[in-house]
Amino acid sequence: MITTPPPPIISIIMSNYNQGHFIRQAIDSVLSQKTTFPWQLIITDDNSTKDNSKDIIKEYQKQHPDRILCIFSDKNTGYLSNILRAKSIAKTTYFTLLDADDYWTDCDYLQKAVDYLNENLDVVAYTQNVLCIKENGDKFPFIGKKKESKKYNIEDYFTDRMPITQTTGQVFRNVIFQNAIPEIMLKSVGTIHERSFEGDVDRLIMHLKFGDIYFANEYSGVYRILSTGIWNKLSKAEAAMISAQAYIDYNEYFDYVYQHFFINKAYISLKESIQAIETSSMLDYASFEEYLKSVVRECINKNTYIKPTQNEAMSKKYQFYFKLYNSLHRKLKRKGYVS
Repeated sequence: MITTPPPPIISIIMSNYNQGHFIRQAIDSVLSQKTTFPWQLIITDDNSTKDNSKDIIKEYQKQHPDRILCIFSDKNTGYLSNILRAKSIAKTTYFTLLDADDYWTDCDYLQKAVDYLNENLDVVAYTQNVLCIKENGDKFPFIGKKKESKKYNIEDYFTDRMPITQTTGQVFRNVIFQNAIPEIMLKSVGTIHERSFEGDVDRLIMHLKFGDIYFANEYSGVYRILSTGIWNKLSKAEAAMISAQAYIDYNEYFDYVYQHFFINKAYISLKESIQAIETSSMLDYASFEEYLKSVVRECINKNTYIKPTQNEAMSKKYQFYFKLYNSLHRKLKRKGYVS
């Protein structure tokens, strides 16, 4: 009699983009997990591969056809589109992500996460610390060793008490993607909003809408800090501008319930972007100015956000958005980047 194997409890999503040097260690760290439940590894390749990583993926899939599912793209549609394809087919109770250049060192990591989430239904994410390793060999914890292991809620996030962990140490209850991809994410693909939903921060923030997050201050694995990483290549001005846009998008995601917080954070990020422009190493200043203009336009859209007349402090910040943009324009003009 042929028995049907039980369905996987958790999906591990791994996005590959030219990680031939590291992907074996990443996949091996998944295969080394000791669990009492079945899992599936979904490897999605964005067709940017110029090394042997695609061959490595196929090799592992052939060896573990019951555990490893591969998705190969015909064309490169970008990181977010690549990840969303995997999330759309991950119908398991839980999911996690592991970048192809990182790896897990705790063989009991998934078991700990699933056990905790099974026992604590008010918690939507189980997180652990990770060890960061730079290209020069320097090592340090992603989260300070003194950060307390406990539950954190959205108020802790608002007051900067909640640790924002890295992808290698995040396991989620599948409360957002199990039915469908949120429209705000789908419509962001290929736009300036795309970067708002590409990192580890957005996943934590989005899940806070549905419950608490637990943090265990122990290492789950290693996060490689590479100069070629999509976030590490950004200038300070670019990173701050992306943060400003992200806060605006999170404001929409939370149905504007916390707009005072998110608009204030966007304001701070815009200010940091202006301050960083003097020493920025960006090459395309004119393009950056257009990007800033689009963000400022959203910040002052009175049909979307609180009308300035309702709050004097907010009114001043809306007015200052214009001043920030004008300040940047003057700096760029002095440098000869715009007319």
